[in-house]
Amino acid sequence: MRKYKTVFPLIMVALMVTAAYGQENLKNIQTKTVSGTVSNIDFVGNTISILTADQHQMSFIVPNNATITKDTHDIGLMDIKPGHPVTIQYDASSPAKNIADSISDNNPTAHE
Repeated sequence: MRKYKTVFPLIMVALMVTAAYGQENLKNIQTKTVSGTVSNIDFVGNTISILTADQHQMSFIVPNNATITKDTHDIGLMDIKPGHPVTIQYDASSPAKNIADSISDNNPTAHE
């Protein structure tokens, strides 16, 4: 019984430290949303570039766990083409790169 009295407080402290560290990491995430027209897709490097309405070129890394949709259907990066209007939600916490969390293909054409 004495053994548990010693271990339990140590476990509680470890859990509190882990929770605090997790909260700090969540504070560092800067999620932003941008819309534009696809100008380039690099399937080898898993990147997508868009031209925004105010004529800014932006590039995004597209990780394997990014959600890519058209309407309410899941699609792949290969289904998006240059010229398609898209909305990208991304993590901008790193000044050197934008990482796409989700990409919505807003192209009105049902089938190409």
